[in-house]
Amino acid sequence: MNYAGSLRGRGSGCSSIAVRERLFVLSLAGLLMLPASAAAQGAVDPQQGVVGVARALRGLGSVKRVLVIGAHPDDEDTALLTWLVRGVGAKAAYLALNRGEGGQNLIGPELGVGLGLVRTGELVAARELDGADQFFTRAYDFGYSKSAEETFTFWPRDSLLADVVAVVRRFQPQIIVSIFSGTPRDGHGQHQVAGILAREAYEAAGDPQRFPGQLAEGLQPWTPLKLYRSARFDRTAATLEVETGALDPLYGRSYHQIAMASRSRHRSQDMGRIEALGPQRTAVRLLESKAPAESGTGETSLFDGVDTTLAGTLAVIRPGELRDELAASLGAYAQLLERARTASSGAQTAGVVPVLSEALSQLRSAADLAETGGPEAEQLRTTLGDQERQLGAALLAAAGVIVEVFTDDDLVVAGQSLEINVEIWNGGEGAAEVRRITLHSPAGTQGASPVSVPAATLTRQRFSVTIPAAAAPSQLYFLRAPLDRGFYSWPAASAERGTPLGRPVASVMIEVDVAGQTVTREVEAVYRFADQARGEVRRPLFVVPAVGVHLEPATTVWPLDRDGGASFTVRVRGEGPDGVNGRVRLEVPDGWSVAPAEADFALSAPGSAATVDFDVSIPAGVEPGPYFVSAVAETDDGRSYREGYSIIDYPHVRRSLWFSQARARVEAFELTVKRDLKVGYVPGAGDAVADAIAAMGVPVEVLDDRAVAAGDLAAYDVIVLGIRTYETNPTLLANNERFLDWARAGGTLISQYQQYTYFNGDYAPYPLRARRPHDRVSDELAPMTILVADHPVFNRPNRIGAHDFQGWVQERGLYFPYEWDARYQPLLESADPGEEPKRGGLLVAPLGDGLYVYTGLSLFRQLPAGVPGAYRLLANLLSLGG
Repeated sequence: MNYAGSLRGRGSGCSSIAVRERLFVLSLAGLLMLPASAAAQGAVDPQQGVVGVARALRGLGSVKRVLVIGAHPDDEDTALLTWLVRGVGAKAAYLALNRGEGGQNLIGPELGVGLGLVRTGELVAARELDGADQFFTRAYDFGYSKSAEETFTFWPRDSLLADVVAVVRRFQPQIIVSIFSGTPRDGHGQHQVAGILAREAYEAAGDPQRFPGQLAEGLQPWTPLKLYRSARFDRTAATLEVETGALDPLYGRSYHQIAMASRSRHRSQDMGRIEALGPQRTAVRLLESKAPAESGTGETSLFDGVDTTLAGTLAVIRPGELRDELAASLGAYAQLLERARTASSGAQTAGVVPVLSEALSQLRSAADLAETGGPEAEQLRTTLGDQERQLGAALLAAAGVIVEVFTDDDLVVAGQSLEINVEIWNGGEGAAEVRRITLHSPAGTQGASPVSVPAATLTRQRFSVTIPAAAAPSQLYFLRAPLDRGFYSWPAASAERGTPLGRPVASVMIEVDVAGQTVTREVEAVYRFADQARGEVRRPLFVVPAVGVHLEPATTVWPLDRDGGASFTVRVRGEGPDGVNGRVRLEVPDGWSVAPAEADFALSAPGSAATVDFDVSIPAGVEPGPYFVSAVAETDDGRSYREGYSIIDYPHVRRSLWFSQARARVEAFELTVKRDLKVGYVPGAGDAVADAIAAMGVPVEVLDDRAVAAGDLAAYDVIVLGIRTYETNPTLLANNERFLDWARAGGTLISQYQQYTYFNGDYAPYPLRARRPHDRVSDELAPMTILVADHPVFNRPNRIGAHDFQGWVQERGLYFPYEWDARYQPLLESADPGEEPKRGGLLVAPLGDGLYVYTGLSLFRQLPAGVPGAYRLLANLLSLGG
């Protein structure tokens, strides 16, 4: 799919390099969102045809810019964003402080950084629909917190404020809308911080004394005129409501409907929504205003008091000949836009082409005049550059000129040859002259000769590229360095900073003359193929290692009394076009041994893979602690490879890669397990607890839908339900009573944390109730008090004490019941600082001849992290029935 910006080219006036460079920076936010999600393929492109022209014209001739600030993916007001962009033609953007790494994943196994990539892709996919831009700060989502003070211990306040101010100065909004109030009523501490920093950035962005280093990087102080807060949590506080349920004839849908489709892109957060018909309203509250007060008793528009005309940007320019000439030029431009709107009202676009061309010429004349102004004309130059980009896109859409760029592979390696084909389709009625085609790729810059593209013809231009031997893998810009105090490390002075995914690996800049005006468009190079079930699929281009190395399992548990060794599997994947041969080996701690010492592999074609099993002997008497095993692949040409990559690939988001070292952790500690247990596991939403059970040496079988519905449950001593199974597994809902009956006959049924479907549906054997919001303990260091010291959970086969709750990550647990039937026995007590103790984290009840356990403890986070106490506690839970 195309993504584009019209940059200044040669029209009737002289070209301005300064405007071109500034405009390129301004368009980066939209440019780098790289809308290539599978969900968009096959859909009508809103940048093309009559819709594309009409949409662009809505935003031309006025200056309306709004920045919405929240904490996470899914915090944004999509209805407001959609109304702003699709309805009134404003430029709008959403700034999320983080990428949602600390949440849970409804659709897959990714957590942490991997989940952040999924949710980044979902935000980009959502913005494709509502039309807004997307920004981020460096903050990493460390998990739930209950206060702003706690949050600021993870995120240095001034550093985070600097990131928010940089986005304000870059995007230059007249209006900021904070989703949150910045008070404890926001709940989540990260929500509170988002509200606090939105207020602070509103004041700080216009002060040149705040963060002066940004000025040296090319940003300028910017003073927003109005600050609003969303009133969706308290509509009685609203000072303004916006109708978002109105039917837009351009799209045949309401803004609310489009917004709900956008909202539904947040699939990892179970955010699917109905696209309801009829009136809908979104509400905001005015907090502060520097705009001139309007007469009357109340607001009628978000932009009340804000001069949104192009002429309004002339106010800071001293009266004189330049200002008069600019006013006249902008007036002529406005008249031409009105003519264009009238000409584009029908089903054809050809008639509007000459009017748009004349308007673009007039706009460029005004921009040339603005270039002769001093610093006071900077805002005007920025505004005209933005107008030029939109108008150029409208001109191409009206003329029916479409440019796409395709590669012959999606995963390439250093030294590989690659074909890149540029397709230029002139589907209009007039001629198009391609003045310049410039390919930017890891191989550098290549150009092509000018070419004429007559009406109703398709022209192709082919480039042959060789990926340099020194080309680095396509690691995302914010993952190239380790986290630093809760922040991603960004490259210095890079235009990628704050963007969702950074620059594409390869793109083409093409300059096209249409109706006497030159428009420059940048198009990402993507790989396209036909899937027999899905149809056309597009994927971004990535540079990957010639050999990717994966080592499994990532975490191995080693009880101190165990003899023998541990097994590891190395998987090597090749992407070299001519295949690759080599050897793979393990590096282990001193005193450990490996068999075989090394193993050969032969990867004959791109995408081919090989697996090798290794047995690692661990000496008796090993000391407690973590140990590390690494895999190394050495190819016949003498190169070594120590990392692999995971592909984040879901139908609704753009594909992305996550690189990681081929390194596994062996955690040695005291652990006793009943190895004769037979355990069944019903998987939930992206948890790896079944793998952890197997790592302890306990046989475990994962129960699929057929086994849940009709399998022989009597074959198991214990059945464990994964997190959120009652949301994700309708077969379990239908067969819940079957599992309870099995427990009544003597089995032990263990349910990990569940959400409101479980509590409201009374799926537990006895009543359990959860608050809204639910009880949780978010401080992973919060003291844990054992309430029943002689209970088997704390004594068999492992004696559990305070040391077992050390080293936990992110949180203690969530979805703790606050009220339960007397037959449940609470076994643990904990609380976040300053809160009342909570006892719903671990409940055990007799059920017939068996047992029922509900635990909200975050074992799904602790076990993959190799926390010894979590394994010991789980071993005891599994042994309860024995």
